Amino acid sequence: WETMKFIALSALLSLATADVYMHNPRGSNDRNCERNANRNNGNRLFDSQNNAAGGYACPRAVGDETTQNEDGIATFGGGITQDKKIYYYEGSVLPIEWTNQHGCGPNSKVNCEIIVQYMCEDTADPQVNNFWPWSQQKWGPNDAGQGNKAGEQAFRSNTNIASPRDGIPRDANDAATDTIPNNVESATPNTKETRRFGMHENYDYYDRCSHTERNKGLYTADQRMRRNDQRATRQNPNGNRNGYECPEERDYYPWWHPTPWIDVAVLTNEGPSKPCTGVTTTNSEYVCTGDGTLAEMHTNRCAYYLSNSQNKHKKGFCDAPSSGTATTKTDSQAWKQRKWYNNQADCEANGMEWKEISHDDILNGIDYPICGQTSFSRVNHLGNSMDDANIDASNYLADGTPQNNGQNVYLPESNNANRFVWTIPTIPTAKNGDANYFQAGMEEAYKSCTLRLRYNISTSDFPQWPADAMESESGWANAMVDHNNNTNLNRNKDDDPNTPLIQDPYIYTGAGDSATTGSQFVSLAVNTNQYGRTFQDRSYKFAIKKRPTSTSCDNPNDDLACRMADSPKIEVPGNNRIFNLNVRGKRGNIVQTYPSVEYDFVPNRLKLDTNNFVHFQWTGSDYNPRRGCNNGEGGPPDPNTFYTSANANKNSRADRSNIIFMNTMAENVPMDMLGVQSQDDISSNFDTAVTMSMSAIKANVPCGTNNDANMEDCYRAVQRLAYLNQQSDGGSLILRRDRKCLTEEELDQIKNKNERENHPLNCAKLNAKPYPYFDGGLMKMTQAGKYAYFGSRNNNFSNRDQTGIICVRNGDGSGCEDVDGVLQDQNNGVTTAAIRSKSFCNDEASDYSKGNNFGAASCITLDESILEAETQASTQADNDKIGDGNEEPCDTIIFFFQQATLEEKIGLAIALLFVGMGSAWGGYYTYNRIQARQNAGKKFAGNKKWKNAPAQDML
Repeated sequence: WETMKFIALSALLSLATADVYMHNPRGSNDRNCERNANRNNGNRLFDSQNNAAGGYACPRAVGDETTQNEDGIATFGGGITQDKKIYYYEGSVLPIEWTNQHGCGPNSKVNCEIIVQYMCEDTADPQVNNFWPWSQQKWGPNDAGQGNKAGEQAFRSNTNIASPRDGIPRDANDAATDTIPNNVESATPNTKETRRFGMHENYDYYDRCSHTERNKGLYTADQRMRRNDQRATRQNPNGNRNGYECPEERDYYPWWHPTPWIDVAVLTNEGPSKPCTGVTTTNSEYVCTGDGTLAEMHTNRCAYYLSNSQNKHKKGFCDAPSSGTATTKTDSQAWKQRKWYNNQADCEANGMEWKEISHDDILNGIDYPICGQTSFSRVNHLGNSMDDANIDASNYLADGTPQNNGQNVYLPESNNANRFVWTIPTIPTAKNGDANYFQAGMEEAYKSCTLRLRYNISTSDFPQWPADAMESESGWANAMVDHNNNTNLNRNKDDDPNTPLIQDPYIYTGAGDSATTGSQFVSLAVNTNQYGRTFQDRSYKFAIKKRPTSTSCDNPNDDLACRMADSPKIEVPGNNRIFNLNVRGKRGNIVQTYPSVEYDFVPNRLKLDTNNFVHFQWTGSDYNPRRGCNNGEGGPPDPNTFYTSANANKNSRADRSNIIFMNTMAENVPMDMLGVQSQDDISSNFDTAVTMSMSAIKANVPCGTNNDANMEDCYRAVQRLAYLNQQSDGGSLILRRDRKCLTEEELDQIKNKNERENHPLNCAKLNAKPYPYFDGGLMKMTQAGKYAYFGSRNNNFSNRDQTGIICVRNGDGSGCEDVDGVLQDQNNGVTTAAIRSKSFCNDEASDYSKGNNFGAASCITLDESILEAETQASTQADNDKIGDGNEEPCDTIIFFFQQATLEEKIGLAIALLFVGMGSAWGGYYTYNRIQARQNAGKKFAGNKKWKNAPAQDML
């Protein structure tokens, strides 16, 4: 064993974990643009350790970087460009939602931690030289021959973002799921081919990881570490590569070296009843600070995490001395042997320089992460948690003042997905000036960010936390396992008393039934590299933006929303809260989407005050597996022709969502949005129809107001949410060559249901929206009341529910009381719609060639016939988890023989007999032909007279 000199934090949290899937923002689970039910490559960006069926496809329309580049910009003709990337305003409220498979919270079966972090371009691909260790292409300022990237970002190529980047397909048939090669050239996105590669952590970061000696003070049980460097961990003993992620950093938190990740939250079952939001020192010990008494907001676990967070705590690394060059490091034997110094003592003893840095050293406005309790969830379950323990940062004012004791004020739920409600950070400024730190400006840096979530569970088979992280009364306060507890590989594993765990052990349970039967023992399923394991999920890229200050609505031709507020329309005051309302889920039924989820709004319940704002915004993907036949509604088709029905008869892949307000959550049709009695009234006079519609919705939408100018803005926002700007979207109009949405009469002329519902000009199904991204803009809450809403395309009663409610409180805080712990409205038991029109009906119930066992429609006709014979439904082939879905609508998995008549069965039997006879004859004939070729040219080939010839003739 080689002595490991390292900082006191080296033998830190070593945790076992189980699958975790992030649903909002969309978690990739290492996917990109594959159309398959299972991901193509689990090594693309990071090591998730999750099931390959999890995750959401890339948030984009099908195509190359012209369709949508890494910045999210879609380019059309006529000089029109549109931004199709999710963004969040600084200070806005975002619910992060996930499901974890093996329990969490105060569940006595597990110990559980959730780590939430984010990273933007300024730390992922820094400009400054001394933020990370020097590299070959980014030498320090005292180098005589500075690298060509000194003082610049090492990997960005002009306007092409290097990190974090998702990776862009080269064309419509490319998935862009290859793992980035381990070289500088691939890390630099200066060609279409290199832009295919996703990159979160950068090449230099991984290069340092793969040359720095691993922490040999850690507990590795009986696992054989196959590398000297930080790629080898107990969970990953071979040091397999996943993008440029460093395995040692991935598996341990808090890590002991600098990382590009900024901590947001640490949630633990050892968390306090009120969040710990900072630490101070009392009697040389770290103590939690926050809102509440010491007993309410302090635990040793939280104080330990916050005091070791790189947000405020310096992390060290060894580098070449400032008087030397980068080659002083890279030419050294320690570097070449992948044993570069990982601690200050060894570093300085070998003439190198030990450096330390925290994010707070560089940036203004970097706070401690929040530490609090995790919510209770049961094991073997990817579903909701059962209580409100999830920290809701929106319950605190900007100055930290809590409202209602910090409990359940704005996002009321008692049974929701695991959730942390994140207040999006203010874009920081650099302490030595933005130009010196990031020349393009911090607003540019925060256009490219990603979110990371790690889920950690550990058993109580052995102690896994340092003394500082344990309560003093714990029996394990000073008993944490480390390298001294590793199995001595020179001894028999069974004879090593130091190690608490060995691989798949036999455990003796009894003396046996008799003296002659032998002892009784059982075999356990114990994988020692999984009793210290990390699962994670990460989001696709998003941007963080300053709050809007524009003085007018944007041009709908650019597909940008009017940012509503009081006249002038516009600036959102800093003390008025913005709540993000998004869509989670993907196309398919509950089995097809699992372990992802079906469509729903996030959050689907909001309690707000007047002057609060809601930012309606969502995205999806056009790269889902094909789903149809009641499992996925609408198009556009794949490939999308934008105005013809060429591919519309195939099941589509696209996600689209909208919001239409309705009377109550129990209903499934919109409220009266017109205020007229017939369709003729709509088309008779447009201005009059708009005026009547505004009057009809005024009292029934949260932005309703008696101010005429503001009511016009409200009306446009409500209509935009319902119809997604399909009639005025300049990009869409270019792609579809200015063709209008199909009318009701034109739709009814298309008799094939799949073709009709997937037609790219069927605006009723939202198909004329060529991109899955939609920005509904900001809506100001102006009047108290309860406002239910739903998605008209995806809400499908008894199949899936996509509904929600916004409740705006009265001035005294009343009006949004929970019913049985959940925000609800009344159920009147009656649904009515002002104007409706019947569409063409396809009789699916009588078509046994298609799957019709899930609520297939039966159409009323003038000639109704009564069935006499027995019938059976055809079972739909809808629950596959392989391939890229079902191309044919309502494909069936039942062989037609089960539905055939006796005559059809006899005919089939005769046909199969002839097929068999033909196959046998064909085989016999083929055999003879082959034999004839092989015997060609031989003496007796083709001559059978030899059979009767005398013996002497045979000689």
